[in-house]
Amino acid sequence: MSKKNKFDLTHIVHNGLLKDGEKVYFVSDPKFYATVCKLPSGEYKISVGSETMTVHAAVQKCLGQEPPDHASKWFRAENGKTLYELWQLDNEIRDAA
Repeated sequence: MSKKNKFDLTHIVHNGLLKDGEKVYFVSDPKFYATVCKLPSGEYKISVGSETMTVHAAVQKCLGQEPPDHASKWFRAENGKTLYELWQLDNEIRDAA
């Protein structure tokens, strides 16, 4: 898989599809959420409580196992779109540029 097709939360934020500080909700239990946060390196990850981690690590923690499909399908943004849908939209934006 080429680099441009890998899930990259930082690109999604830079293209304005998510914002720093925005909450993302676990689809199976909306009471569980994480917050998009910027690391000192400029990269974006999500913060769950006092831990900062990748989306994949957060989903693994919630499910207690590897996700059965892409981890980005397990969190949705405040606008109701899953991170997977935002990722696909981000790819379309970059392909059009």
